[in-house]
Amino acid sequence: MTSGKPSKTHSSASNNEKKSNLIATDSNEAYRRGVKLLHEKCKALQRSNERLVFRLHRVQKMTRLRAMDVEILKAKLDYYGDGWRTAVDPADVKEEGEE
Repeated sequence: MTSGKPSKTHSSASNNEKKSNLIATDSNEAYRRGVKLLHEKCKALQRSNERLVFRLHRVQKMTRLRAMDVEILKAKLDYYGDGWRTAVDPADVKEEGEE
């Protein structure tokens, strides 16, 4: 009974095998695309976070420098005897015509 020809069940099994390989390949490709997309989103988020951290550090440095400048100015004004500590607050001074 072996004529050398493959039986039909064998050929249909190979077709099913090819289909399952195609489905597996498609799902692998979909998985790879999803992973790549997620990786790109993570990289974009990381870049954004790095920019925010850089800005935060820059603002902290500006704040420190401002505080140092204020302290230097206070010391100089005290050295020259300016009397700035006893001066009237400009916000409390009323201009003419105001009640």
